[in-house]
Amino acid sequence: MASIHITELIRLLADRGEEDVRWGSMFLEIRFDDAKRVSGPPDSEFRNKVLTVDCPYGHVTITFDDEGLLKSLDVS
Repeated sequence: MASIHITELIRLLADRGEEDVRWGSMFLEIRFDDAKRVSGPPDSEFRNKVLTVDCPYGHVTITFDDEGLLKSLDVS
């Protein structure tokens, strides 16, 4: 299991010199489409599925592609 703390990610990106990172900003993009990285076997159970859950930051929408791999993760 992995945990992502948004404040830690914002601090990391700011330390790297990313220009569009603001401490007051609630927008964060995590991309999973790096063609150089090899992922594990796809999970056919999640093919073309969309999951929506609540969290302390709002609603989280998790979208999977046609192979069952994570396509996007949106917090609104």
